[in-house]
Amino acid sequence: MTGQAQAEKTAHPRHKKKDREPARYAHLDALRALAVLLVVFSHAGLTFVPGGSGVTIFFVISGFIITHLLIRERETTGSFNLAGFYARRFLKILPPLILIIVIPSLVWWASGRPLDPLDFLGQIFFFFNLRYLDSQVTVLPGSNVVWSLSIEEQFYLFFALFWLLLLRVRNYRAWLIGLGWGLIIWSLVIRTVLHLGGASSDRIYFGTDTRLDAIVLGMLAAIYYQGIRQARNHRHNIHQENFWGGPWVPAVSVLLYLLTLIIRDDFFRDTIRYSLQAAAAGAFLLWGLTASKNPLNQKLLAALKNPALQKIGLASYSIYLVHQVIFKAIHHWLEPLPLAAQVAIQVPLALGIGLIIYQTLEVPIQDFKNKKYRHS
Repeated sequence: MTGQAQAEKTAHPRHKKKDREPARYAHLDALRALAVLLVVFSHAGLTFVPGGSGVTIFFVISGFIITHLLIRERETTGSFNLAGFYARRFLKILPPLILIIVIPSLVWWASGRPLDPLDFLGQIFFFFNLRYLDSQVTVLPGSNVVWSLSIEEQFYLFFALFWLLLLRVRNYRAWLIGLGWGLIIWSLVIRTVLHLGGASSDRIYFGTDTRLDAIVLGMLAAIYYQGIRQARNHRHNIHQENFWGGPWVPAVSVLLYLLTLIIRDDFFRDTIRYSLQAAAAGAFLLWGLTASKNPLNQKLLAALKNPALQKIGLASYSIYLVHQVIFKAIHHWLEPLPLAAQVAIQVPLALGIGLIIYQTLEVPIQDFKNKKYRHS
């Protein structure tokens, strides 16, 4: 820890206050479950299900989680453990990726099946989305879902380095807010320019530059939540009313999300749709973090604590990675069946296998990670 960082920690007594936050947020895991279910049902053959919006929701959640954890680390220690940050990310991302994507890909390739080495390296080193801009890749069938993981990891790589530079900046929130809104506008402008210039929807859908705004909106949600939390602590009232905690927020969020699905104009779908879906997810996320004691809020929050929904949300990463690999592997046998039967077989199978991988692989590694980096 630097001398200045230590001084900042000593100067701010909030570091010694008892943490008033719960260990997990039920509404966030429910939102993860919704996101992965949208993707799974869409890939199972229900093309009317907006699976792409599920990926946008994942982007928002990821941006929030990473920023929130970094803010909490800064508040608690006054420092930033860059090596620990990357180690935690690798322990979260790599084990399921190796089990579900890397090993089966190598077996697929060794059996004489087609696999482009550069595409495969893109999946491992997180530049796969840049190979996938025209949807022309040769990889293990079903493993193309890792394009979204590539965008997230690219963001984490550069965001962590930028965060390190901000360690000595006292008013870092203002820098992040300014940068965040600048990146959101930049991403929207790029999508607009590309669409008007005749670029394909694939270029817009899979590009890092064009999809960055959703992750950044999640980042901004974490920053705004920090401000709300500090205001509550200052007032010694954790249930202090705020703009985002009213029962109207989830209703408006859902309506805004549905509006993005109803509007079918090509220009809207290639440009503004992504930002509005991310804004809806971000608003819902903030609502769950700051919800007032209104009876409507409490009923909705209780519904979001449904055990099945929570479990799917916790296992969403493994489910996301494995589901389409399974679908492609069994497609030949299911093809003669009616679509309803295919969906009824595929979805429970994907959820079940994803839950098993989560419980047997992710949970032990998570326990190890929590012990190893408890103080980092």
